[in-house]
Amino acid sequence: MAVQLLEEKLTCAICLGLYQDPVTLPCGHNFCGACIRDWWDRCGKACPECREPFPDGAELRRNVALSGVLEVVHAGPARDPGPDPGPGPAARCPRHGRPMELFCRTEGRCVCSVCTVHECRLHERALLDAERLKRQAQLRASLEVTQQQATQAEGQLLELQKQRSQIQNSACILASWVSGKFSSLLQALEMQHTAALRSIDVAKTRVLAQVRDEEQRLRGHLEAVARHGCRIQELLEQVDEQTFLQESQLLQPPGPLGPLTPLQWDEDQQLGDLKQLLSRLCGLLLEEGGHPGAPAKPVDLGPMEAPGPLAPVPSTVCPLRRKLWQNYRNLTFDPISANRHFYLSRQDQQVKHCRQSQGPGRPGRFELWQEMVLLCHSGWCTVAQSWLTAASSS
Repeated sequence: MAVQLLEEKLTCAICLGLYQDPVTLPCGHNFCGACIRDWWDRCGKACPECREPFPDGAELRRNVALSGVLEVVHAGPARDPGPDPGPGPAARCPRHGRPMELFCRTEGRCVCSVCTVHECRLHERALLDAERLKRQAQLRASLEVTQQQATQAEGQLLELQKQRSQIQNSACILASWVSGKFSSLLQALEMQHTAALRSIDVAKTRVLAQVRDEEQRLRGHLEAVARHGCRIQELLEQVDEQTFLQESQLLQPPGPLGPLTPLQWDEDQQLGDLKQLLSRLCGLLLEEGGHPGAPAKPVDLGPMEAPGPLAPVPSTVCPLRRKLWQNYRNLTFDPISANRHFYLSRQDQQVKHCRQSQGPGRPGRFELWQEMVLLCHSGWCTVAQSWLTAASSS
């Protein structure tokens, strides 16, 4: 105990260790020579304990008596430092050898009562038991928060796995539905393609046969005309008058040629069905509607706490245009009530005025020089008399 008290008296207030080369200030306080010089370099020439200024021009002198005492202390028997202090209640301060009963919150370490007098004098301190209780409460609160976060993370993980399964099933159903629709669409288009080409080929074959018949008729007439011309030339060169008169009386000219038979070829008629089919197909593609097997609402990948459906994507088709497509109908003229100078084509959807009559007059047909009302299968179509006058003069 005496040695411990002696060491406390021989402790430098700056480094808290035994004096090394001690010096004495005019105020009487002692410090290590290196410690006081370093202190003055940082804080000015004054005593660290009493704050008395050090006179200018004065020099630090070594404290001979204190140096001798320190030599005696250092020359004494070596003390057994004992086992290393542990973290338990019996741990002692490595600097002062006192029990560490306090906790310095400023520096975050355990200190003894001597430390609180010197280096931890202005720091925030607390008893070890009080600090332990405070730290335990903090750790329990942190543990509770951690457990809540773990529970929340597990719930979000389950929700994410559920949404992933829903998305996979929805994507599979959509892919199957789209593949089936496109397969049916391609098959139907291929059938229509084949049918359209076959119809064009049949119409071409029929018209070309009509052309061949007309060509044969015209060639036969040309041959008959040529033979008749040669016979006339021979008669003109005949010298015998009796023979000329007899044979010229028996000469018969070829029959009249007659008009060409109109060829039954109409491009609009060939493409009428196909255009109508493509028009209906475009209308179907523009229509809105669900599809079988698809989920009623798309899956939303929003926050896990409140998952909900996404808002439906607005259609790119103008609402007015969509409504017009829904009410779209192909009007067809009534061929029975149409004027006989009107030529109907494209399955009675297109009308042209012709100078040549298309057939004999029938009861109920409209005449040319009157205001005409054509009966349509899907409504009434009014054609003004002024239009008929312009069409007749064209």
